[in-house]
Amino acid sequence: MGNKLVGMKRRSPVTVWCLAVVLTMMLAPNPGHAAQTPTEAVQVTMKDLLYLLTELKETSRSAQRQWEIEQVVRRAFNFEEMAQRALGEGSEKATIADRRQFTRLFVQVLRDDLADKLRDYSIPQVAYLSEQGDDAETQVMVAPAGREVDTKIGFSVVRRSGRWLINDVSIDGASIVATYHAQFSRILRDGSFSDLMEFLKQKAVVA
Repeated sequence: MGNKLVGMKRRSPVTVWCLAVVLTMMLAPNPGHAAQTPTEAVQVTMKDLLYLLTELKETSRSAQRQWEIEQVVRRAFNFEEMAQRALGEGSEKATIADRRQFTRLFVQVLRDDLADKLRDYSIPQVAYLSEQGDDAETQVMVAPAGREVDTKIGFSVVRRSGRWLINDVSIDGASIVATYHAQFSRILRDGSFSDLMEFLKQKAVVA
Protein backbone atom coordinates (compact mmCIF):
# COMPACT_ATOMS: atom_id res chain seq x y z
CA MET A 1 0.00 0.00 0.00
CA GLY A 2 2.83 2.33 0.90
CA ASN A 3 4.60 1.62 -2.40
CA LYS A 4 1.42 2.40 -4.32
CA LEU A 5 1.09 5.75 -2.59
CA VAL A 6 4.71 6.55 -3.30
CA GLY A 7 4.16 5.72 -6.97
CA MET A 8 1.14 7.99 -7.09
CA LYS A 9 3.08 10.83 -5.53
CA ARG A 10 5.91 10.38 -7.99
CA ARG A 11 3.53 10.51 -10.95
CA SER A 12 1.76 13.58 -9.68
CA PRO A 13 4.31 16.18 -10.93
CA VAL A 14 4.22 14.56 -14.38
CA THR A 15 0.45 14.78 -14.43
CA VAL A 16 0.56 18.44 -13.45
CA TRP A 17 3.16 19.12 -16.13
CA CYS A 18 1.02 17.40 -18.79
CA LEU A 19 -2.00 19.44 -17.78
CA ALA A 20 0.06 22.61 -17.97
CA VAL A 21 1.21 21.72 -21.50
CA VAL A 22 -2.36 21.01 -22.63
CA LEU A 23 -3.63 24.28 -21.16
CA THR A 24 -0.79 26.21 -22.79
CA MET A 25 -1.60 24.71 -26.17
CA MET A 26 -5.29 25.51 -25.74
CA LEU A 27 -4.64 29.13 -24.79
CA ALA A 28 -1.86 29.82 -27.30
CA PRO A 29 -2.83 31.92 -30.36
CA ASN A 30 -3.73 29.85 -33.39
CA PRO A 31 -1.38 30.81 -36.28
CA GLY A 32 -4.29 30.50 -38.67
CA HIS A 33 -6.13 33.21 -36.72
CA ALA A 34 -3.18 35.47 -36.00
CA ALA A 35 -3.99 39.17 -35.92
CA GLN A 36 -4.02 40.71 -39.38
CA THR A 37 -2.35 43.95 -40.32
CA PRO A 38 -4.58 46.66 -41.86
CA THR A 39 -3.17 45.90 -45.32
CA GLU A 40 -3.79 42.18 -44.90
CA ALA A 41 -7.38 42.87 -43.86
CA VAL A 42 -7.90 44.94 -47.03
CA GLN A 43 -6.16 42.29 -49.17
CA VAL A 44 -8.47 39.54 -47.92
CA THR A 45 -11.53 41.70 -48.52
CA MET A 46 -10.46 42.72 -52.03
CA LYS A 47 -9.66 39.13 -52.96
CA ASP A 48 -13.03 37.95 -51.67
CA LEU A 49 -14.94 40.65 -53.54
CA LEU A 50 -13.05 40.29 -56.83
CA TYR A 51 -13.27 36.51 -56.69
CA LEU A 52 -17.05 36.67 -56.27
CA LEU A 53 -17.43 39.24 -59.04
CA THR A 54 -15.46 36.98 -61.38
CA GLU A 55 -16.90 33.60 -60.44
CA LEU A 56 -20.52 34.72 -60.17
CA LYS A 57 -20.62 37.21 -63.01
CA GLU A 58 -23.36 35.44 -65.00
CA THR A 59 -26.74 37.14 -64.83
CA SER A 60 -28.33 33.89 -63.71
CA ARG A 61 -26.19 33.98 -60.56
CA SER A 62 -26.81 37.62 -59.65
CA ALA A 63 -28.91 36.83 -56.55
CA GLN A 64 -26.21 34.51 -55.23
CA ARG A 65 -23.57 37.14 -56.03
CA GLN A 66 -25.46 39.80 -54.08
CA TRP A 67 -25.89 37.48 -51.09
CA GLU A 68 -22.22 36.46 -51.02
CA ILE A 69 -20.96 40.04 -51.35
CA GLU A 70 -23.30 41.16 -48.58
CA GLN A 71 -21.71 38.57 -46.27
CA VAL A 72 -18.28 40.04 -47.07
CA VAL A 73 -19.56 43.54 -46.25
CA ARG A 74 -21.03 42.38 -42.95
CA ARG A 75 -17.83 40.55 -42.04
CA ALA A 76 -15.18 43.04 -43.17
CA PHE A 77 -16.81 46.49 -42.92
CA ASN A 78 -17.65 48.65 -39.91
CA PHE A 79 -21.05 48.99 -41.53
CA GLU A 80 -23.09 50.07 -38.51
CA GLU A 81 -20.89 53.11 -37.82
CA MET A 82 -20.69 53.84 -41.55
CA ALA A 83 -24.49 53.87 -41.71
CA GLN A 84 -24.69 56.22 -38.72
CA ARG A 85 -22.23 58.67 -40.27
CA ALA A 86 -23.99 58.53 -43.62
CA LEU A 87 -27.34 59.28 -41.99
CA GLY A 88 -25.94 61.99 -39.70
CA GLU A 89 -28.55 64.21 -38.07
CA GLY A 90 -31.25 62.43 -40.03
CA SER A 91 -31.28 59.77 -37.31
CA GLU A 92 -33.19 62.25 -35.12
CA LYS A 93 -36.21 61.77 -37.36
CA ALA A 94 -36.10 57.98 -37.07
CA THR A 95 -37.32 55.44 -34.54
CA ILE A 96 -35.09 52.59 -33.37
CA ALA A 97 -36.92 50.25 -35.75
CA ASP A 98 -36.42 52.73 -38.60
CA ARG A 99 -32.68 52.93 -37.90
CA ARG A 100 -32.39 49.14 -37.96
CA GLN A 101 -34.19 49.02 -41.28
CA PHE A 102 -32.01 51.86 -42.56
CA THR A 103 -28.84 49.97 -41.62
CA ARG A 104 -30.07 46.83 -43.37
CA LEU A 105 -30.81 48.76 -46.55
CA PHE A 106 -27.54 50.71 -46.25
CA VAL A 107 -25.59 47.44 -46.28
CA GLN A 108 -27.37 46.38 -49.45
CA VAL A 109 -26.71 49.70 -51.18
CA LEU A 110 -23.05 49.56 -50.12
CA ARG A 111 -22.89 45.98 -51.41
CA ASP A 112 -24.13 46.97 -54.86
CA ASP A 113 -22.02 50.12 -55.10
CA LEU A 114 -18.85 48.18 -54.24
CA ALA A 115 -19.70 45.59 -56.87
CA ASP A 116 -20.31 48.29 -59.45
CA LYS A 117 -17.04 50.08 -58.71
CA LEU A 118 -14.87 46.95 -58.60
CA ARG A 119 -16.36 44.76 -61.32
CA ASP A 120 -13.80 45.83 -63.96
CA TYR A 121 -10.77 44.77 -61.89
CA SER A 122 -9.17 41.40 -61.19
CA ILE A 123 -7.05 40.00 -58.36
CA PRO A 124 -3.72 39.90 -60.31
CA GLN A 125 -4.04 43.61 -61.22
CA VAL A 126 -4.32 44.95 -57.69
CA ALA A 127 -1.28 46.65 -56.15
CA TYR A 128 -1.12 47.60 -52.46
CA LEU A 129 0.78 50.87 -52.27
CA SER A 130 1.01 52.10 -48.70
CA GLU A 131 -0.27 51.94 -45.14
CA GLN A 132 -0.29 55.03 -42.94
CA GLY A 133 -1.80 55.49 -39.52
CA ASP A 134 -1.62 54.21 -35.97
CA ASP A 135 -2.92 51.36 -33.82
CA ALA A 136 -6.48 52.71 -33.92
CA GLU A 137 -6.98 53.92 -37.51
CA THR A 138 -5.03 53.41 -40.70
CA GLN A 139 -5.31 54.37 -44.36
CA VAL A 140 -4.45 51.65 -46.88
CA MET A 141 -3.90 52.86 -50.46
CA VAL A 142 -4.62 50.48 -53.32
CA ALA A 143 -4.16 50.71 -57.08
CA PRO A 144 -6.91 48.37 -58.35
CA ALA A 145 -5.68 48.37 -61.95
CA GLY A 146 -1.94 48.30 -61.15
CA ARG A 147 0.70 50.86 -60.28
CA GLU A 148 0.79 52.33 -63.78
CA VAL A 149 -2.87 53.38 -63.73
CA ASP A 150 -3.92 56.58 -61.98
CA THR A 151 -7.06 55.21 -60.26
CA LYS A 152 -6.48 54.85 -56.52
CA ILE A 153 -8.72 53.48 -53.79
CA GLY A 154 -8.17 54.47 -50.17
CA PHE A 155 -9.48 52.16 -47.46
CA SER A 156 -9.91 53.76 -44.05
CA VAL A 157 -9.49 50.90 -41.58
CA VAL A 158 -10.26 51.00 -37.85
CA ARG A 159 -9.62 48.54 -35.04
CA ARG A 160 -12.74 47.19 -33.38
CA SER A 161 -12.65 44.38 -30.80
CA GLY A 162 -9.15 43.41 -31.90
CA ARG A 163 -10.02 43.27 -35.61
CA TRP A 164 -9.35 45.69 -38.47
CA LEU A 165 -12.59 46.71 -40.20
CA ILE A 166 -13.04 48.92 -43.25
CA ASN A 167 -14.62 52.20 -42.12
CA ASP A 168 -14.78 54.07 -45.42
CA VAL A 169 -13.74 53.73 -49.06
CA SER A 170 -12.45 56.66 -51.11
CA ILE A 171 -12.05 56.39 -54.87
CA ASP A 172 -9.74 59.05 -56.26
CA GLY A 173 -10.28 61.04 -53.07
CA ALA A 174 -14.10 60.85 -53.00
CA SER A 175 -15.37 59.26 -49.77
CA ILE A 176 -18.27 56.87 -50.27
CA VAL A 177 -19.67 57.69 -46.80
CA ALA A 178 -19.47 61.45 -47.47
CA THR A 179 -21.20 60.93 -50.82
CA TYR A 180 -24.00 58.97 -49.14
CA HIS A 181 -24.32 61.63 -46.43
CA ALA A 182 -24.71 64.45 -48.97
CA GLN A 183 -27.26 62.42 -50.91
CA PHE A 184 -29.28 61.38 -47.86
CA SER A 185 -29.21 64.90 -46.36
CA ARG A 186 -30.63 66.33 -49.58
CA ILE A 187 -33.49 63.81 -49.56
CA LEU A 188 -34.27 64.52 -45.89
CA ARG A 189 -34.11 68.27 -46.42
CA ASP A 190 -36.66 68.13 -49.24
CA GLY A 191 -38.74 65.26 -47.89
CA SER A 192 -39.09 62.85 -45.00
CA PHE A 193 -37.38 59.80 -43.53
CA SER A 194 -39.97 57.67 -45.33
CA ASP A 195 -38.80 59.21 -48.61
CA LEU A 196 -35.21 58.24 -47.79
CA MET A 197 -36.25 54.67 -46.98
CA GLU A 198 -38.15 54.41 -50.25
CA PHE A 199 -35.10 55.70 -52.13
CA LEU A 200 -32.90 53.04 -50.47
CA LYS A 201 -35.41 50.28 -51.21
CA GLN A 202 -35.39 51.25 -54.87
CA LYS A 203 -31.57 51.19 -54.95
CA ALA A 204 -31.29 47.93 -53.03
CA VAL A 205 -33.57 45.84 -55.21
CA VAL A 206 -32.57 42.19 -54.95
CA ALA A 207 -31.69 40.72 -58.33
